[in-house]
This record gives sequence, structure tokens and C-alpha cells, in this order.
Amino acid sequence: MYEIKVQSPFTRNPIAYPDCNSEKAMALYQEIDWEGLYQQIEASGSSPENPFYFIEINRQNNLGEKETLCISGCLWGRVGIGYMRSKMERKGFFKKKDVLNPRFATQMDGMDTPFALSCVQAFLKGDVNYLEQNLINQDEDYRTG
Repeated sequence: MYEIKVQSPFTRNPIAYPDCNSEKAMALYQEIDWEGLYQQIEASGSSPENPFYFIEINRQNNLGEKETLCISGCLWGRVGIGYMRSKMERKGFFKKKDVLNPRFATQMDGMDTPFALSCVQAFLKGDVNYLEQNLINQDEDYRTG
């Protein structure tokens, strides 16, 4: 089950959807018209109520750890994709050791919506390998075109 939050640019607070199955999560994601939202903000001629609009999907993985996928609005219909999870990292200056980072995050901005959809589908299927291979910390337009 998934806990979902949807923040519209036209409301002050996000709407929470607890205990969603993957079909409901996908339906909530597909209801968002990222390009249309940006055009509505521009057409209004005023600042949005909330400039950070997003859909956040949370779940517990098979180890009981929290994982989050967040798709957020950017300029001109592009989106940001954030993936937060627990991950082992090698840390240390002289002596390296594996340490669990409970809030490891990957963030990509300026992505196109088909790529974001593929990330949502992978997250809902539990395809961690797809997310780990395709989401990297990078600010430039990596998956656009």
C-alpha cells in the first residue's frame, strides 16, 4: 500500500491519500497535467498559491524501510524526480566502511514526462534496479528530447 500526497499550485496544503493500491496511485499520477498546470500558472498572471507542486508516493520496502518517489513541477512542463530511500554507502577518510544512510536521495530536474511516468511505473512495481540505474544526481537535461 502507498501513502500519497498531492500538492496543487492552486492550494495551500497537499491532499493526502492514505492506503492506496498501485492502481489508485497510478490514477492519481495520471490526473496531473504537468504542462497544463504550468500554462495555467502563467495564464493567471499571479504567483501560484504554492510554487512547489508535486505528487509524493511513499511505501515501505520489503525490509520495512520507507521509500519515497516525488515528481514535482518545473518550468515549461518539465518535472523534477526525487527518489529517497535507505542505501549503504562507503564512508570514511582513511578506513572505508559501509554505513547505512537512511535518507539517501537522488534528484533529477528538467526531465520529460514520459521518463517520469516510467519512474512511477517502476516504483509501483518495486523495480528498484530500474530506479537505481536511471536516476542519478544531475541537474542538466539528461533525459529530455
